[in-house]
Amino acid sequence: MSRLRVLAAALGVGALLLSTAACAADDEPVAARADLGAVVPVEGCGADSYVDPADLSPTRRVARCAANSPAPQPLKEPATIRMTAASRSSSLAPIFVGMELGEFEKENLKVEFSVLPFADAMPQLAAGRVDISYGGTEAGLFNAVNQGLAIKWVLGNFIEPKSADLSQPQTGLWARRDIFSDPQNPKLAELKGKTLGSTVGAASAIAYPMNKALTEAGTSLQDMQIKQLPPTDLMPALANKAIDTAWLLDPYWLTAASSPDKYVLVGGQAPGEPLGGFYTGKSMLEERPEVLQAFVRAYIRTINTHLDGDYIKKENVLAAIVAGTQQPRESLTRTPALTFDWEIRKGTGEEEQKVFIAFKTVKYTEILPEDRYVDRSFYARAVGHTGS
Repeated sequence: MSRLRVLAAALGVGALLLSTAACAADDEPVAARADLGAVVPVEGCGADSYVDPADLSPTRRVARCAANSPAPQPLKEPATIRMTAASRSSSLAPIFVGMELGEFEKENLKVEFSVLPFADAMPQLAAGRVDISYGGTEAGLFNAVNQGLAIKWVLGNFIEPKSADLSQPQTGLWARRDIFSDPQNPKLAELKGKTLGSTVGAASAIAYPMNKALTEAGTSLQDMQIKQLPPTDLMPALANKAIDTAWLLDPYWLTAASSPDKYVLVGGQAPGEPLGGFYTGKSMLEERPEVLQAFVRAYIRTINTHLDGDYIKKENVLAAIVAGTQQPRESLTRTPALTFDWEIRKGTGEEEQKVFIAFKTVKYTEILPEDRYVDRSFYARAVGHTGS
């Protein structure tokens, strides 16, 4: 059976009106950023701290440094970063844990976090009123870049290696068994004409892996009826038969998993590609690159020190995530730990654009080159990768 591989934290984006000049390409060597100085080796970050971006294998290693690496390099003056996200998702654990356990403070850095839809954040990023925003690589992002907004994807968020094993309940696409001719052996081709409940739609990052899996099964996302609902309403709608399938986020899929006779997981997250992460504009890229570098350093160090492995079992980490997400402790302990991946794979944005162009959710027809919207140089510098 073909499998859907979909991003958990996809965020809806809308039309954007603000236009500014686009940033310069980021394919120049990391050391060419004269304002940050030459790239130097980083203690605790060796060969395992950087993975070839072209490696998309679900079984590839994920970049890691030793705990407490890279070491802090405190800014000479205190700095504040204004950061936004559409919700207090558990995928933001590196932010909440880093804030609570002092990793950003070690850089002389303060993070002011607020909730703001990604669609609203993008023009704010370009105008410099927001410094960093968390979201998905969606149609709205590409539309914004195409319009000239100076926005770059600088950090990935997470992957889900076990998504290839659909016998393990997890975030993903859940379906009612009764919609299939053989409920015990569901076939994706039978989703043609069925309804899909989602907090997003064909303009989101989930469209790329979902459409790929459906196409392989003989249908497509265009053959389904998409109904956009808040995440809290998806499971009730599925239970009441108002929809046939739903993309259920943490912790809502737990309800479906508790009734395996009624619901079946037919698709998981992309196992090898982060489809979202952190985006920034010229207030960081051009005006305060040293502050962005400090943020990236603290983010990576938080993952290496506190969030590698089964971090939910660490009481101080769990307490920080509970406080940051404002989710019940019991919900967080019942869902598996995420595999955080700060890197950005090569080609992910191109494949997403192909789907968005086909669905006409972007306002252009030629694929934008990666250097228009990706900048790997900050995380490469943080771990001491020179590109050689």
